[in-house]
Order: sequence, then C-alpha cells, then structure tokens
Amino acid sequence: MQGFTRKRGATWTAYWAAVDPASGRRVQHTKGGFRLRAEAETHLTTVLPSVAAGTFRADGKLNVEQLLEQWKAAKASEGLRPGTLAMYSDVAAGWLVPNIGGLKVTQLSPKVAGELVATLRSPGGSRLGRGALSDRSVQLALSVLKAATRWAWESGLMGRDVLAGFKRPRIETHDRVASAWSAEEAGKFLAAIADDRLRAAWWLILTRGPRRGEVCGLRWEDVDLEAGRIRVVHTRVMVDRKAVVSDPKTSAGRRSLPLDAGLTAEFRAHRKRQREDQLRAGEAWTESGYVFTDELGSPLLPQTLSRRFDALSAKAGVRRVRLHDGRHSAATMLLNDGTPVHIVSKLLGHSRASITLDVYAHAIESGGDAAGERLTTLLASHAGGDESR
Repeated sequence: MQGFTRKRGATWTAYWAAVDPASGRRVQHTKGGFRLRAEAETHLTTVLPSVAAGTFRADGKLNVEQLLEQWKAAKASEGLRPGTLAMYSDVAAGWLVPNIGGLKVTQLSPKVAGELVATLRSPGGSRLGRGALSDRSVQLALSVLKAATRWAWESGLMGRDVLAGFKRPRIETHDRVASAWSAEEAGKFLAAIADDRLRAAWWLILTRGPRRGEVCGLRWEDVDLEAGRIRVVHTRVMVDRKAVVSDPKTSAGRRSLPLDAGLTAEFRAHRKRQREDQLRAGEAWTESGYVFTDELGSPLLPQTLSRRFDALSAKAGVRRVRLHDGRHSAATMLLNDGTPVHIVSKLLGHSRASITLDVYAHAIESGGDAAGERLTTLLASHAGGDESR
C-alpha cells in the first residue's frame, strides 16, 4: 500500500503504511482533519518519500537525526539541486546530528536551539576538528534545522512547529567585507601571478565575482569574445566526492557577464595557452570544452582551483583569504568605487538587490564618501569654480 485518502465525516484522512524499525512489521499510519481531499493527498506526497527511503518515524518516537533524514528524502523528491542536497547532508552530519541528533524532536525548543548556537560557536562544536564555526555556518545550521521542523509541522508529522518562535542568529556583514582584499592587495596578487596558466580565472574572479563552481563550469561555447560577454549557465560542484554539473543557484544566477578589453585579452591569451597545452599533450588530450582545465584538457575540480589560489596567495605574500573571498573582494571594490548596487547585484547573480545591500552594507556606506567627492568635483568643474571655496 503506497497510501490513499478517505473521507470520514466532514473531513478527509490520509492513510499509509511504514515499517516499524523496532519490530520490522508494517504499521498503518493515519493523519486526519483535512478539509479537502487535495490537502490529504498533499500530506501523502510529503510523507511517502521518507516511507520509501525507510526513514519514516511516527511523531512521538521521532528524533532529530530521523527527522533530518525524512526531510532530506522529501527535498530530494522535489528535484532539489544535487549540490544543495549535498550541502544539507554535510550540515546535518557535521553540525546537527553530533550535537542533538539523538534528541526527540518534541524536546526541541527555542531554548535548546539557543544552546546549540552557543555549542557550535565554541571550539569543537562542529565535531569535525575545525574549531568554532563562523557566524555564517552557525546561521546555515540553524536554517536547516528550522526548515526541517517547519516541514514536519506542514506535512503533519508534528502537531506544531517546535522552533517557530526561534530566530536565526544574525551575521555581522562587516566580517565579510573585512575578509575581502583591498584594491592594493588584489593588485599585488595579480601582479605576482602574471605567468600563471590560470591567470584569466583570477582576473575574472577579482573583477566580476563569479562563484567558484561557476568558474569551473564555464565552457568555451558560453564565451563570446567578439561580443565581449560570458554566459553563466552551468556550475561544477562536488557531490559525494564526485564533480557534478548543475544549474546556477537561482534563476538570477543564469546571467551574462561583460568582458572589457582587458578581460577579453586575458581570455584570448588563455585560449592560446590551452591550444599549446593540447599540442604538447597530443593523444593524451581530452577535449572537454571547458575553459579552465588541467594540462591534459580535463575540467578543474573546485577544490583544485581553491588549492591553487591558496598556494599562489602565499607565494605572492598577500594576506591569506579563501577563494570565495575573491568574490567578496570584487563586490567590495566595485561598491567602493561607486558602482550602483543593482549593477553589482546582477554581476554577482543575487536574486534581489536587497541581498547585496544586506551583505555589503559596510562597503556601500564607505563607498558613499568617494562617490560624493566625485560628484562635488564634477559639479564644481561645470560651475567653473573651486569646490574648496
């Protein structure tokens, strides 16, 4: 029995069977009180994926680890991006399950969630040997937990959303700006990597701010050097230790990036170097069609790009930052130079300009000084006077 619905009195009830892990027997479960048959059927669609995966547990016996497994099974049935599902699994396995996995879901509360935040912020809280989690990671962990408890309530597994009253911890946006390179640091890095075979990638990241997976997923068919445009339509991410080609994070992530004369020259030089690599490799060459490859033509893994960036940063003698901070660097430098927020938002592939405003508020505020000074100078020049008067 996969599941069915039946009208009982004035309301509809959903029926399904699942294996009881304690006895190994199939046990029938019901959820009633639905006004419409469609509502009962919708409930079945949220429950059956976890039944098929063997992870379904009744409300009273459900612990956090089991809830997360059921929630992930439901999200997978919705066709969620592989990279997103992998991220959910990593968050659950590394941060949530080691700390509260055995806790009954009915025991969760805003107080317990607050204690979890404190634990994750303490050394060893991630149980992965990486020390205290960053504010962004803590927020991500609580976002996953809250999404799971809300799903449990909406799908009828729980009588209420036990974390409805808990607000996720805020991220100090200044921290992201502080992790970004200044124009001087970025310039020093670019000068030091002038002979690197992937210099076009570093120039692209530090001037247009694409994500690491978007750089690794870039193909020559998406590069138009005559028009000076790059189409971001694929990402290359790691799922279960394998590289998977996926779509950008959001519809806004599918975007076109402009190439100025300098960047166009970088890509022309890169294509020439790649063709030289092909000649040297001979029959060992793999024609993958990707822009950024190894010396034999195979597309780069995201972590390979990060490790190369780390090594080059150390060699250049600049402050060590993550590759993703190159994206923050590009955004911060653009905003400090007075580039309008909505333009920066489109370049970054943010779904809303408000996201850019939230993340880079500090850079926007500091950029206003330079923008105001430029406007004063401009108007003074047209007025024929000295702005200092």
